[in-house]
Amino acid sequence: MSAADRLILKPITIGILMIIYTSILLFSEMLVYWCMIFFSFCLLFFSNKKKAYIFVPVYIFSYAFIQVLSRFFAINGWVGSFYTMALIVIKLFPLWILAGIAMDFNTSEIIASLRKLKLPNNICVGASIFIRFIPEYRNYLKEIKEGLKVRNISFNILKPVSSFEMYLVPMIYKAFETGNILSCALITKGIEFDCEKSSYVDLTLTWRDYAAIAAGVGFIGITIWEKLWK
Repeated sequence: MSAADRLILKPITIGILMIIYTSILLFSEMLVYWCMIFFSFCLLFFSNKKKAYIFVPVYIFSYAFIQVLSRFFAINGWVGSFYTMALIVIKLFPLWILAGIAMDFNTSEIIASLRKLKLPNNICVGASIFIRFIPEYRNYLKEIKEGLKVRNISFNILKPVSSFEMYLVPMIYKAFETGNILSCALITKGIEFDCEKSSYVDLTLTWRDYAAIAAGVGFIGITIWEKLWK
């Protein structure tokens, strides 16, 4: 798949939508929330269908979970804690969807997009690495679990500190190892060289990007209207 076909929306557009969602998500009424959920799932479906088939069941399960808790259980104690956590997950789910889309971008695409905003080079590199390598640490965690399983070591709830240490120490080692690899790669590619950088991928905003941003601005307008005139 070519970059033009893969980049349904540019990284800048997803970043703008994430800022918009963050600013209104906790204050919006259900109308705006359902619009954002539907819109976000549409973006995810057109960007990565495989990932959409994962996010949809997770959302349905989470939504069904809070409905069951609210109807058949008293919301207090441990039940109240689980209900609150599930409610937060559901409320912020449009952001999780956009984050899932952002993780599909290459590091170079994210860096080039941030440079278009005239941000400092350190911020561009740091933000792109943070976004891009979140899934990698999830894979690292799987590797650690498999290693512990081979050694017949399992998580012991009676010894939470030592059990947590078995995961934390290898993860820290992996973080240092990844940092060294990234440092060598960045230096080799001349990331510190003070010159105008270019990109192989055309990151110019298209009508689809402007339409998505307009939809986000529309969500802001509806939220303000609901708060001021309803």
